[in-house]
Amino acid sequence: MAKNKLKELLDLKDSETYSRFKDIIVTSVIGIVVNVLLGVIKIIVGTVANSVAVISDAINNFGDSLSSLVTIIAMAISGRGATRKHPFGFGRIEYFSSMIISVLILITGGEFLIESVKKILHPEATAYTPVTLVLLIVAIVAKILLGLYTKRSGNKLNSPNLIASGQDALSDAIITGVTLLAAVVSLIWPNLHIDGWVGAVVSIFVIKAGLEILLDVISKLLGDRPSIELADKLMEEILSTEGIHGAYDLILHNYGPNVFIGDVNIELEDTMTIEEAYVITKPLNVRLLREYGVFMYFGFYSVNTKDPEIVAMRDFLYSHALCMEDILQIHAFYVNKERKFMSFDVVFDFDCKDQYAVEQELRRLLREEYPDYRVEMLPDKDYTLSRSAKDE
Repeated sequence: MAKNKLKELLDLKDSETYSRFKDIIVTSVIGIVVNVLLGVIKIIVGTVANSVAVISDAINNFGDSLSSLVTIIAMAISGRGATRKHPFGFGRIEYFSSMIISVLILITGGEFLIESVKKILHPEATAYTPVTLVLLIVAIVAKILLGLYTKRSGNKLNSPNLIASGQDALSDAIITGVTLLAAVVSLIWPNLHIDGWVGAVVSIFVIKAGLEILLDVISKLLGDRPSIELADKLMEEILSTEGIHGAYDLILHNYGPNVFIGDVNIELEDTMTIEEAYVITKPLNVRLLREYGVFMYFGFYSVNTKDPEIVAMRDFLYSHALCMEDILQIHAFYVNKERKFMSFDVVFDFDCKDQYAVEQELRRLLREEYPDYRVEMLPDKDYTLSRSAKDE
């Protein structure tokens, strides 16, 4: 089954999915080759020089190769497409594979931290040579180039695995630089045994990198805020559609990189028919799916546009509410003059300390201006469009 699905994916030579799959695989294979070569070089250097710091750095390179292999396997699984049991596909497997990578990094760092502590307690002389120093310099340059290439590819392809691998490679370059510094010190002062200490520093850096990747993946699995760039593009596309007066409450559910299901509430004129609304939303739905990979569901708010008195009421509310420090947005405004009823949603800042007090102040203003009206105010949260929030 998986083989057939993968074959279907590979047959889509001109598809964006296939292109992304191919680019990630190529980047991962390059990472595997470079890391294996660097690992072999460092094993030789570490063995010749009797350096636990260099050997721990070499094992870290082999761990990076394994991470790239995990990325390739994850891509093959995520390319299976939707099934009856998993109707949203297998895109999130990339997050779980990133978690596996982080655990491997943590295990590697922990093991060599133990070895480094042993070397600190029982120091041994190292035997670096100019040739070994040159090899370490080559390894640093190679890691920097690999890290920049992999991270750039990860950002371009929206691959959390490649971004994590690229960041890890750049961290490895720093680690190897510290190892090189220790080697130079050992050549100048042979009786100064710092190899164990440097190995411990290297191990701590490795553990730190593993924790950062793990925490980032956990954040994504919990459901973090989508990128501001994507949210802005979606809202710009929606608001530029003729007939839509406003768009609010955008929520994006992530099912893996580049796989989103979203919903948004749009404001339409209160006189519009269902058929007219369909003519507006259906082409928009198709456009958002094709251009941004987002399958969007639409909810509707009725907006009064014909009655000057209601328009004046809306302007009064907006002008006063948006001057309040903890209110980010007002939407879904609706008035029924016959029933003397007014309703709207209020988006509060996440940092609002006393939401009740803000609500009461806004109600007081409306009571003074429109004493005959019953006001229904629905508190809301800013799930996606954080560009107006104070913490961004």
